[in-house]
Amino acid sequence: MTTFVRGRTVKTAEALVVVDAGLAVGTHRFQLVVVTGDGRQSAPDVVDVVVIRRQQISLLRPTVTAVITPRAPDTPHPRRKTPARKRAKPRSET
Repeated sequence: MTTFVRGRTVKTAEALVVVDAGLAVGTHRFQLVVVTGDGRQSAPDVVDVVVIRRQQISLLRPTVTAVITPRAPDTPHPRRKTPARKRAKPRSET
């Protein structure tokens, strides 16, 4: 892991540099110069990296997951009461 220090050159034989995650908040300018085996140097390539502090802001409602389990058709619903049947009106025999 590489820790970058301002003004200090980092030399590596590989094309990959693992960077320490401790860069301070702000803009950091990196310059890359490639040196060939016979000592020739490429033109410097410069890139600015901006490190920001991310704030966790939740604008969405949390996801709610429901588990639905099938039940037998003749099983009553656990939260619904079966309504009482109304009494039949007496019939007149006229």
